[in-house]
Amino acid sequence: MVEHTPGAYLDHGAATAIDPRVRDAMAPYLDERFGNPEGLHDRSRDPAGAIDAARRDVAALIGADADGVIFTSGDTESRNLAVKGVAAANAHSGGHLVISAVEHPATVAASRTVTRVTGALTTVAVDAEGRIDPRALAAAVRDDTVLVSIAHGQPEIGTVQDVGALVAAVRGAGPRAAVHVDAGATAGLVAIDVGAWGCDLLTLGGGSLLGPRWAGALWVREGTRLHPLIEGGLQERGKRGGAHDVPGIVGLGEAARLAAAEMEARATHMAALGERLIDRLLRVPDVRLNGPRRGRVPGHVQVSAGGVEGETLTLALATRGVAASPGSACSAAGKASPVLEAIGLEAPWTHSAVLFTLAPSTTAAEVDRAAKAFAEAVAELRAMSPLPG
Repeated sequence: MVEHTPGAYLDHGAATAIDPRVRDAMAPYLDERFGNPEGLHDRSRDPAGAIDAARRDVAALIGADADGVIFTSGDTESRNLAVKGVAAANAHSGGHLVISAVEHPATVAASRTVTRVTGALTTVAVDAEGRIDPRALAAAVRDDTVLVSIAHGQPEIGTVQDVGALVAAVRGAGPRAAVHVDAGATAGLVAIDVGAWGCDLLTLGGGSLLGPRWAGALWVREGTRLHPLIEGGLQERGKRGGAHDVPGIVGLGEAARLAAAEMEARATHMAALGERLIDRLLRVPDVRLNGPRRGRVPGHVQVSAGGVEGETLTLALATRGVAASPGSACSAAGKASPVLEAIGLEAPWTHSAVLFTLAPSTTAAEVDRAAKAFAEAVAELRAMSPLPG
């Protein structure tokens, strides 16, 4: 029998286990509580009530009104609904969109698709740590701007934006433009208050909440014009057609409830282990941290290692029992990361990044194993086939 050295799973940004308590809450709706929540019979009451409760729990997590919560199939759909839905509903007012250079790939792709037809797209540059300057964001807003999108937490380099200041800057420059905040990486880990921020839309998904990744939500402020992305029935007040994923929605609601109660403990644990990992990774010569040392999404650590290639390094880590992503859980293989280019990195640094993402269940032992494996893999790869520095 082959014995395996204990490994380390540090790829929670790509996939993470559902909290057992969330799974337990979902289970009945996969079995006996299967009724149509839109129905008028007894079997409909329990699912309908469960969806209402989930809507309230999601709203409470972000300081919102429950009526504004639209359930989706995840944060990617929510991003698309925000961008395409606002653009379509406000085409008569102009077709100009503003995004930052560090938005999620789904937001970038949706914005490019929309503006190929309806208008122009302005991408606002960021500094070397991935932060958006409120003055630069305000300068990008025009009379025909219909939407500004801001990533609260950058899922690749971990930068957390000062959303309140950014929304205020947009309001000062163009009060008619809707502001969308992408909290796909931060919901449940960093405090969110849409009322204090003054934004119009907010995206979240189940992944950061330890809930089902196939469930998400888009919160929309009352009065914000939005056309549906998926048309069909009148579910979600006509903003998202199709049968409700009752188990997924129940799971998202329970995950939001638990995250609200446990956020401080989760974030403190993940931030401390993230700092521990950063310290150990930076002991390896010619390794740089991407993104800020402070003000990061808890548990998100991305580094670039001189003289190695990111995908090869990720594979070398995998052979040592360590799971990570080559740069980003959402990047295309073999291509330079637009986010790393946006913060001023050039080749080969843009191709040598590895992303570690932690969870509340991550242990110090896992972090230490990952750091040890990283040091060994980098040394081995540099000795085998060093790339130019």
